[in-house]
Amino acid sequence: MIERRALPDINRLSIVSSAIMLAFALTQVASFPAQTISFSVFGIVLAFLLDFSTVITLFTAVLAAVGMDWLIQSHPQKETHHPILANSRHWLIPIFTTLVIGVVLNSFAGGLYWWIIYGFGSLILIAVFIAEYNVVLPDDTNHPLATIGLTGLSFVLFFLLTIAAFSGNLRLYIRLPLLFLGAMMTISRTLHLRTGHWYPVWAVVNSLVVSEIVVGFHYLPLSPLQFGLILVGVCYALTSIVSGIKESRERWALWGEPLAMLFFTIVIGIIWR
Repeated sequence: MIERRALPDINRLSIVSSAIMLAFALTQVASFPAQTISFSVFGIVLAFLLDFSTVITLFTAVLAAVGMDWLIQSHPQKETHHPILANSRHWLIPIFTTLVIGVVLNSFAGGLYWWIIYGFGSLILIAVFIAEYNVVLPDDTNHPLATIGLTGLSFVLFFLLTIAAFSGNLRLYIRLPLLFLGAMMTISRTLHLRTGHWYPVWAVVNSLVVSEIVVGFHYLPLSPLQFGLILVGVCYALTSIVSGIKESRERWALWGEPLAMLFFTIVIGIIWR
């Protein structure tokens, strides 16, 4: 096992995190007139609103990917020369984090809640950067704990995204791809952390199952918190089943964890109305 410091270069971490959060802060002091982009698909008119917050969210996603790659380059055991996309697996959750922060901040624009979410989002972003830095090497002493932390953060982010999607006045054709993308990023990265391999087909299939539930629950009188708990429970259960299959688990070793998580989230959702 390799032992080393658990934190990336503190100067690089500060610069990357500050740049991303400063970009989000700009949405409170600058803006431009929102533009509506609409087009027709099979006679159905789809309209999307492009505003300053959306542009900033896309910009910060790029910053997160570039910043994560920059942090990994400071890793003491990292090879000096490697393909440009060698670190792409470490971009997924940082990009997802900025997406969730942007969506949640946009849902609570203005007021005290915006600043509370802003501070909480800053802490999550830094935690994601540190966790991704510590899973670079599989034989690192910090790898198991970092894997658990990064998996937990991924599902917390998906939970927050679900709440924001159902709290905001979003049309189904916007909510559906947003949650599909969030589920696919969460499931893909979790499967890779657990098994060490990518399973894109499984990730897409499981994300489609989550999307079917989103469509089915769209008009039900459930609170955003209940929606979030149910979707997180299903997402986690599906991920656990796939990883169990790939790890050749049998019987309760395969079904115990996903059923327990699904039961727990549903019960909490029923109690916490």
